Amino acid sequence: MRGVLFLAAGMIHAQTFVGGATGVSTLSADGESVVRAEESAASGYKPENGWLVQGFAGRHVSDFISFQAGYGWNRNSLVLTSVRTPQGAYQQPRDSSQHSLSGDLLLYFRNRRSRVRPFLSVGMGVTHFASRERGSPVATGGAILPPSRFSAANAGLRAAAGIDLLARRGWGFRYMFLESMQANPISPRLCPPGNRRLANFQNVFGWVKYF
Repeated sequence: MRGVLFLAAGMIHAQTFVGGATGVSTLSADGESVVRAEESAASGYKPENGWLVQGFAGRHVSDFISFQAGYGWNRNSLVLTSVRTPQGAYQQPRDSSQHSLSGDLLLYFRNRRSRVRPFLSVGMGVTHFASRERGSPVATGGAILPPSRFSAANAGLRAAAGIDLLARRGWGFRYMFLESMQANPISPRLCPPGNRRLANFQNVFGWVKYF
């Protein structure tokens, strides 16, 4: 009963917030190698850092617990490479983008009257990944290139550490380091295919408005 009364009291003093952010996104790499008597092969993809944008809205249900929903977009360039003997080799530059919808639970370590509020968050997200060929690939021998376009939608886990710095008139600044983990839509396109999951590491800088 006391727990219910505590939660109800927290809801009475709940505070909503919205915000936007930008930053840098870094995708994890992957590769594979095979050595056999009849053939040898190695493959991999190299991602480049890219920009991201985010929008989010949430609600503080107590001094230390908040719920948040958000949308994010990031773009990263890739280069896929495969070498197989004696069949041939290829190198294929690509663009990729990710659109994500997410829900997170935030745990703060200081109350809402504090101007400096570090937090941890954990949640789930659904990400639509799309990639297309960019420029002119290079292929030798009988190498078969990955499709010029492919896409996939996958659910994944999210975890972050960050800090809210409260300013005047209901405004604040947020920094967050976020890692998301999901099935990898790139690795199956390699030859030989990779087997690592796709991680997205994000350094995020933004603003928050409290109501």
